[in-house]
Amino acid sequence: MTSRRLAAVAAGAVVLALALVGCTKPGPGITVFSGTSSANREAACWSFDGSGIDAAACAKDVLDSAAAGAAIATIPVIPGTVVGISVDPKVADVGWTPRVAGQPLVAEPLTTTYWRFTFPEFQQLTDEGLAMEIVAGSAEVTQGVWLFQLVPASE
Repeated sequence: MTSRRLAAVAAGAVVLALALVGCTKPGPGITVFSGTSSANREAACWSFDGSGIDAAACAKDVLDSAAAGAAIATIPVIPGTVVGISVDPKVADVGWTPRVAGQPLVAEPLTTTYWRFTFPEFQQLTDEGLAMEIVAGSAEVTQGVWLFQLVPASE
């Protein structure tokens, strides 16, 4: 190999290494929808190695970011209509629990990629809406967290 060719290969290797360092592996995504509205988000926090995360600290970081101007995905909902949740297969593999206003909507973590519920007609949505949190993992280890805001929809 000539010195010119060797220098080009070395430079290419350096550029490739820098590009790989700059890449971050995306976390799995979740889509929430109601009516004709939907929002898809990557995990706010995700444990790629399976060791778990601090869910409370993650949620606090997301809410602090929102207070600083970052957007939380919003889904307009009319009480009495269906809200659907579609999760990445990686999320279904570890199990996941949807919560609205801090209350779990299921007794045991779900292991399916899709679940839906009817938003209660008696539930009043204020202009600020209700927080919907989706937590992946078991009672012992939280694998990931997603946050959405359910807001009132015009009928």
